[in-house]
Amino acid sequence: MFDWQFYITFCAIFLAIGYAVWRIYRVVRGDADPCSDCELKKNCKKFGQSKEK
Repeated sequence: MFDWQFYITFCAIFLAIGYAVWRIYRVVRGDADPCSDCELKKNCKKFGQSKEK
């Protein structure tokens, strides 16, 4: 009845919705590290390890 394109599209939409829900849950929960996904976390001024002084 449905072809393979339907299943691929359904999986992509399902994964996108799941990822959005997971990100919203982390923000709403409030105890998540706000810098967890930042590439500059190691050199961030918030952590006192900045090379600029």
